[in-house]
This record gives sequence, structure tokens and C-alpha cells, in this order.
Amino acid sequence: MSRVSRTRMFLRLACAVGMGATLAVTAGCGLEVGATYPGIGYDDYPPDGYIATTEPVYFEGRATYWYGDRWYYRDGARWNHYDREPPGLYQRRMQAPPMRHTYEPSRGRPRAAPPARNFGGRAGGRR
Repeated sequence: MSRVSRTRMFLRLACAVGMGATLAVTAGCGLEVGATYPGIGYDDYPPDGYIATTEPVYFEGRATYWYGDRWYYRDGARWNHYDREPPGLYQRRMQAPPMRHTYEPSRGRPRAAPPARNFGGRAGGRR
């Protein structure tokens, strides 16, 4: 084998290895490292209304929420959950459920009308 043909073969081999490495690296860019969501979709996290009305439980420095039989917490820009309930959160959940607040008016007895004002200028409302 001549020196020229060996050089060409080496260049072809180097090009093939380089292209393979480039393909492997770019294919890996689409993969996300971190928590996976087995059996649930990305939209399966506490809705905004739930977050706004539920008092969080702080665990490991994060605000966590009990929703749908799981503890959810924010991890940067996305939601994550614990696959297994940590003992500390289990104990907290058994002590008392997370406190919920409501900002809607109560549906009990209607409020009494404000007292009528006397604008006639005389006491007792006589004219």
C-alpha cells in the first residue's frame, strides 16, 4: 500500500469518526438530564389556582405542595416531584393537611344592608 493511499484511508477514517462523534453529540443535546415523569404528562402538576390558594410546606429549602397524591416542587423553571414520599413530608402530611385559602365570598347568610341615612336635616327623619 502506498503512502498516498494510506493517507487517504486515514483521512476517511478520521472523517467518519468525526462525523459519528458530531452526530452522537448533537443527538444527545435533545435529551434532558434530570427527573423523569413516568406515567404522567408534563402538564400533570399543580395548577396556578391551587398554588395561589395553598400554603406550601418547606422541605429541603423548597416550597412543596401535596397535589394528586404526590409532593411537587419547583426545580428552576420546571416542576418536579418526589418518586417516594420523604419521611419528613409524610409526617407533616399526617399531622395536618396543607392549609388552603379561599378568596371567594362566603355563600352563607347575605350581608345586612347598610343602615339608611337621614339626609332631611332633622333628627328622627321627620319633615
